[in-house]
Amino acid sequence: MLFPRAALATLAACAILAAATGPGRVAAQTPPAASPQPPAGAVWGGGPAGDYTAEFKIQGYGPKLRGRVYGAPGKERRETADPWGGSTMIFRYDLGVAWTILPNGRFYTELPLRPPGTRAMPPGSVPPGLARIEDDDINDIPATKYAFPASPAGPGGYVWLSREGIALRIDGQPRPGFPEIRFELDNLHYGQQNAGMFELPPGYQRVNPAAPAPMAGGPPAGGMPPGTPPPPGAPPRMPPAAVPQAVP
Repeated sequence: MLFPRAALATLAACAILAAATGPGRVAAQTPPAASPQPPAGAVWGGGPAGDYTAEFKIQGYGPKLRGRVYGAPGKERRETADPWGGSTMIFRYDLGVAWTILPNGRFYTELPLRPPGTRAMPPGSVPPGLARIEDDDINDIPATKYAFPASPAGPGGYVWLSREGIALRIDGQPRPGFPEIRFELDNLHYGQQNAGMFELPPGYQRVNPAAPAPMAGGPPAGGMPPGTPPPPGAPPRMPPAAVPQAVP
């Protein structure tokens, strides 16, 4: 299927932070060859603790990407514009999932943010895998710099968290298969956000990002038949060969 380039870069930035959000991880440890199942009740990062909006940029995966992020306790929404159609990603740390709203058609994908059997920490909490380095500031916002180790989820690096647990900057260190990457916020403003921004739009169908595309001319399983016009204001649909399959 055609997965938005901006979404891939945003997921990569989140993957390097995911290396630090596992239960009880210590920076000096070497990841085991086989990842064991997390213990019952293990905790993972819970996202920001306050409402805010900011601009962000991602460097390291092709051209620099820019966008805007909206945050609320345990939730974030990131919108990116790029030559490939852009992307909208909704991170529900409270539910343990990330949704990508695809730019063509009324489809979305869902990816887990934490393993089954684990729960999120309270919003704004510092994940247990982070090693504190120093107090700092990012674009005039007070922050604390932490280091996190590499893991099967991604490379190690550094993250700067605000007092509300907002990731103001993430630097991922390069390693085979992972280029150096930086995610950074700017022009941050605190204020209540619309709760509907962190929900899936009505009428959207979940699809499997790993599923092969259906035959040319055929709709995704359970989708709209060929030739059905898009709703008013909707972007152009994917070419038939790029339309993903629906999740049963």
